[in-house]
Amino acid sequence: MSTKKLIVQLLWISALVIYLYLLTKLILFKGNPVELKLVLTQLKLLMQEPDLIHTRIVNLTPFQEIARDWHSVSLHRPGSAIHLFGNVLAFTPLGIFIPVLMGNKWLAGANVLVLSLLLSLTYEVTQLLTGMGVFDVDDLILNTAGGIIGYVLFTMARGVKRMIAGEPAHTARERYNANKSHT
Repeated sequence: MSTKKLIVQLLWISALVIYLYLLTKLILFKGNPVELKLVLTQLKLLMQEPDLIHTRIVNLTPFQEIARDWHSVSLHRPGSAIHLFGNVLAFTPLGIFIPVLMGNKWLAGANVLVLSLLLSLTYEVTQLLTGMGVFDVDDLILNTAGGIIGYVLFTMARGVKRMIAGEPAHTARERYNANKSHT
């Protein structure tokens, strides 16, 4: 790998680490300073008193909160819009980071779907176990959708770049056939 490519790769990795830190600060710590000691304290408390898990607020009904927020979106209730669009926007960069860092392979879209869902699930389970938030299946849906939207935007930008540069379009089928012929 050339020095220039290595530097670019390191910059992307650094940006991903900063993004994940900010995302963790936003989701788990609600914008407050990140205190891992707090998470460990909360987990230790749960281990000592497992019945605390029954006191946690949980939404396991898909689209319940999304529908409620959608119907109450207005200028007078900005919290609804922030919940809906904030969850999507927060995960949109992830849909760009994944294909860039994974080399934009053929299954990059599937990787974005799975990794967005897994990262969101990690945050939701952490909120459930620590009581530092609410486990909400709708957050899983919105966050994963944000990752997919980021991937779609990345793919569109890459296509526009190719058109401007006069490069031929690359469809999934063309990449598959090209990879198949090289093996």
